[in-house]
Amino acid sequence: MFQVSVITPVYNAATTVQRAVESAVDLPEVGEILLIDDAGPDNALAVCGDLEARYEKIRLLRHPDHGNHGAGASRNLGIENARFPFIAFLDADDYYLPNRFVRDREILSTDPSVDGVYGGTGIEYEDVAARERFHAAGFAYQEFTTLSGAVPSEDLFAVLFHQHPTVKGEFHTDAITIRKSLLDRVGGFHPDLRLQQDIHLWRRLAAVGRIEAGNINEPVAIRGVHSRNRMTDLAEHEKYHRLWWDSLGKEFRKLRIAKKKFEIFRKARASYLVDQGGRAEAATAIFSVLLSQPSLLFESNGFFDQNLLALTRRHRFALRILSAKNRLFAR
Repeated sequence: MFQVSVITPVYNAATTVQRAVESAVDLPEVGEILLIDDAGPDNALAVCGDLEARYEKIRLLRHPDHGNHGAGASRNLGIENARFPFIAFLDADDYYLPNRFVRDREILSTDPSVDGVYGGTGIEYEDVAARERFHAAGFAYQEFTTLSGAVPSEDLFAVLFHQHPTVKGEFHTDAITIRKSLLDRVGGFHPDLRLQQDIHLWRRLAAVGRIEAGNINEPVAIRGVHSRNRMTDLAEHEKYHRLWWDSLGKEFRKLRIAKKKFEIFRKARASYLVDQGGRAEAATAIFSVLLSQPSLLFESNGFFDQNLLALTRRHRFALRILSAKNRLFAR
């Protein structure tokens, strides 16, 4: 029987967690819902206690010190205590739709080689101000969070690092179901990343696991966007970017991922360093990529061209070099 442990970190969500729970608790695929109290400033703990008393499927957990440790560490606590072989996540201000696990069940219960399935996620705004803030932060493209098309699992890694030639997009935390055995192999969420710890994990899972597209053409969950969302605080995101990239490199080396995927990562990291403006470090990263992939040098308007122009701020000398190079290799 296909049964899922749903993990929900709860922080400052007293007004929304009941809706989240009630969207999941009656789904036949849900074996349990683990509410992880993260010591928020409101009365969410009491609300969660009431929900635990009301529904047999709910278990309320707290960190050993009853402190605040962030969504990543809270989800990890849920994973450690999960009783079922499949893991899904639901943020406390979001909710599932009735079709949440239909396609996931079909794939994961019939093909044991598949490690995870992802779907699409829609958005519900608290008010007009929340929508405007979300769009102003540059997230309008996530109105419906999904991939623009299905890809073989071996290509998902390139999509997530924005290096696939045709398919773009992401999947959201609410819309992925994973075998617990893959999480045991790869590890959980990075506890020091208070933001973007979810997409950090998805890239690690895609590096070694077989993660397939499920229902990506319609939402299987709805995420709530409101004034309390930290994801629209771009300055807060900046605090974790370097840790995000550096720790991914270490994890990929430890996991000994395929060379092709590691080269995709190195290209993406070099472009990140260029965007950060550290010229010496960025130039070193670009040169290192070219040493292992010299064919990139000969592409017109490819990795080398784009990053050189960005690194030199489109200096006239760089433009002349690239123009001469491209004319030479076009012959």
